[in-house]
Amino acid sequence: MNYHWTTCPSCSCQIAVNWSVREDGVTGSLRRWSADRSINDGRPFAVPAGEVGPALTALCVCGAEIRLPDPPDAVGGTRSDDLRVTLTAD
Repeated sequence: MNYHWTTCPSCSCQIAVNWSVREDGVTGSLRRWSADRSINDGRPFAVPAGEVGPALTALCVCGAEIRLPDPPDAVGGTRSDDLRVTLTAD
């Protein structure tokens, strides 16, 4: 699992994106929330393998493109017994 955290340039919400690259393409989800927490929503996304290019993007709920970095901010994620996620760099 790949992770990226940023601020949307359009709606100014905080953004968390997670995605996985597989043989059939990229699947993931984007979550956004405003500083005052009046907005808290998200959306799944999928990019078929034939459409995956060097500049992978996800769409914010507001419609703005969020460019996903290469390498991502964090990679991995093994879940511990207390349900906390420990991020690991690969």
